[in-house]
Amino acid sequence: MKKSIIPFVLTLVFSALLIGFKFSFHELWKDEWQAWFDAKDMSLMEMLSFLNYEGHPSLWYLYLKIWTPLSSSIYESSLIQAAHSLVYVGVFYLFFTKLRIPIVLKVFLALGYFMFFEYGVVNRAYGMVVLFAFYLVHLIQDRKTNHWTFYLTLFMICQTEIYGLFIGGALLFYALIEKGNELDLRSNIKSLSAYAFGFLIFVLTVYPRGNEEDFSRAYLQEPFSIDVLLNSFQGNFANTYLIGSISDTNAEGWSLIGLILSLVVLLGLVSVFWNRKKLLLTWALFAIGFYLFNVIIYSGGVRQWGMIFIFFICLLSLYDLKLEKENALMLSMVSIFALFQIVHGVKAIYFDATKPFTNAKSAGEFIKEKVPAEVPVVAINKFENTPVLAYAERKFYALPDGEEFSYFKWLEKIYLPSVDELKLFGQYKSVGGIIIVSPRKLEGDAYRELQFWQAFDGPSFKREDYYVYTLAVR
Repeated sequence: MKKSIIPFVLTLVFSALLIGFKFSFHELWKDEWQAWFDAKDMSLMEMLSFLNYEGHPSLWYLYLKIWTPLSSSIYESSLIQAAHSLVYVGVFYLFFTKLRIPIVLKVFLALGYFMFFEYGVVNRAYGMVVLFAFYLVHLIQDRKTNHWTFYLTLFMICQTEIYGLFIGGALLFYALIEKGNELDLRSNIKSLSAYAFGFLIFVLTVYPRGNEEDFSRAYLQEPFSIDVLLNSFQGNFANTYLIGSISDTNAEGWSLIGLILSLVVLLGLVSVFWNRKKLLLTWALFAIGFYLFNVIIYSGGVRQWGMIFIFFICLLSLYDLKLEKENALMLSMVSIFALFQIVHGVKAIYFDATKPFTNAKSAGEFIKEKVPAEVPVVAINKFENTPVLAYAERKFYALPDGEEFSYFKWLEKIYLPSVDELKLFGQYKSVGGIIIVSPRKLEGDAYRELQFWQAFDGPSFKREDYYVYTLAVR
C-alpha cells in the first residue's frame, strides 16, 4: 500500500468504527437532546436569545437546526448522530491527513478516550472545537495565516464553546509570534479583528442575562479557595493527561497522589517544550488562561478538561514530531499519555456497549409502549426527564404551570408538586389518571397515594435512574 494512501484509509476505518458504534450502541443523554430540542422547537430568534441559559454559543445549535426539518420522516436520535458523525468524519480527515504527527502515534491517539469517545461518540459541540482547532493547525503549518480561511476559522471556533475561544486565541498567538521577521501588519490586524469579532459575538450570545441569583448558581461560589485551586490543578494535569490513573477529581476531589502526578506531568510538559520557546510560550498562555477560568468562573470536569488534551495534540503537530532519537523524551511522554487514553477509552466503550448510557431510553420506550397518548405524563425535574420524553416520542407536562415542554432552562429551580396539585392537574385535563416520572423515588406520607409502577435504575454510564408512578384522579 502506498504511504500516501494510508491517512485516507485510516480516515475511512476510524470513521466507520465510530459511526458503527454510535448507531449500534450509544444512547443519547440529556445534554445531547437538549440542544436538539432547542433547535427544533424554537424559532431562530427564540433559539439565539435562549442560549444565554445554555452557556454555549450558537454554532452547534444553528448546525442542528439545518437537520430538524427531517425530523418528521427520520427518527430524531438518528439525525443527531448523523449530524455529529459528519462533523467527526471531518475531524478524522484533518487528523490523519493534515496534522504532522507520526502515523503510529496518530492511531494510538485516535483510539483514546477524548478523541474517540468523549468528543466522537457523545454528540455535542466539543466535536466542532476539535474540527476547527485541527484546521487552524493545518493553516498555520501551511503558512496560510494571511488567507481568508484563517480569519473565518478563527471566528468560527469562537462560536463552538468557551474552550474553543481559548484554543483559538492560543493558536492565533502562536501564529503571530511564529511569523517573526515575516510580520504582515495588514494580515495580523485582520486575524486579530476576526478573533475579536468572534469573541464579541460569543459574549453577546452567552453572557448571562435575567435572574442574577439563578445565574450565580452556575458559577463558582468560592473562587480561589484552596479546594478549587487544588482540584483545578489536578483536573488540568493528572486527571487529563493520565486519565484513569486517579479517581475522578470532579467527583472525589484532589488527593496527594493526584497532586504529585500532576506536578510530574507539568514538569514533563515544560521540559519537552523547553527547547521550543514559541511552543512553550503558547502552551503556557493556554494553560494559565484555562486554569484561571477554572478557579474563577467554572471548574468543569473531565469533558471540559479534555480540551486541554486536544490542544496538546495541536501543539504536537506544530512540534512536527519525528520518530528520532533526539525526540525520545517527547515520544516517551506522548506514548504514556496515549496508553492511559486508550485504556480509559476502552473501558468507556465497553461500558457504553454493554450497559445503557442512561436509563432514559428504557424508561421512554416503556412509556411509549404502555401509556396511551391521551394520558398526561408529568415530569418531576424537567432537565432529567428530557431524554425520557425524547425516547417516548411525546412531550411531558411540568408543574406548577401545567404546560407541555421539551427543552428546559438549566438554572430553573426544581419544583416538587404535592399530590393535591397533581390531582388538580389531572382534573383540569379531564382524565381519570396521570403518569408521573421522577429521577428520584417519591416516598413518604406526602406521596402515599401514588402507585409505583416501574423502576429503571440499573447500572448506567451516567448513573441516571427513573421511577414511574400512576395517580388516580377520580
